[in-house]
Amino acid sequence: MKTLFVLQRQPLREQEWLLDIFTAEQGRLSVVAGRSQPQPDLHQRYQGDWARAEDWPQLRGLRSLQTYSLRGANLYCGLYLAELLVRLLPRYEAQPELFLTYVRTLEGLQHPGLPDPWLRLFEYQLLQTLGYGFSWQQDREGRPVNASEFYRFIAREGFVRSDASVAPALRQPLFSGEYLLELGQGRAQRPQCWAAAKQVLRCALEDLLERPLISRELFQPGR
Repeated sequence: MKTLFVLQRQPLREQEWLLDIFTAEQGRLSVVAGRSQPQPDLHQRYQGDWARAEDWPQLRGLRSLQTYSLRGANLYCGLYLAELLVRLLPRYEAQPELFLTYVRTLEGLQHPGLPDPWLRLFEYQLLQTLGYGFSWQQDREGRPVNASEFYRFIAREGFVRSDASVAPALRQPLFSGEYLLELGQGRAQRPQCWAAAKQVLRCALEDLLERPLISRELFQPGR
């Protein structure tokens, strides 16, 4: 029996669900669950197994181990995480470290408070897993980030030191080296640090996405 999360579900045939699931051992994969089993839902840790079939593997013995209670904006955050995994994670590749990060992120999102640290840490780990990681403490040339300098971020490359006076011409945000170092050293507490992290990681992820994320629309004002 394996531990798994349901990332996405859709009706398949009259008595079946097609599930996109996430496991530590095989990463992301699609399986079929019969309607006679517990109705699969997101943000629950399940135990189950699957067997080969003509089209998709058939899920067997699905049992809920834990439900993560996400409310309000944190529920939207959970949907965002699941969509990121569905859209970016390759199939059938073991992801034990990212799986643990996902578990910790869902655990953290259960509690009230700013969700940014949990989201940003997950996004950073996802990029590392996909092979597009970067260092908060070094520029793209491998030189240490200087707290008194400013940097712009280039997707798939990293940080480049820039003169603040040319920022308007570049039409790119500049990030304080001080904030980057705080993030890299795991001591970020100021909102400005997490705001910088959000901009950087969004740039890195959007470069990999072929189309905008549906779940991001939930965060728009007025929804």
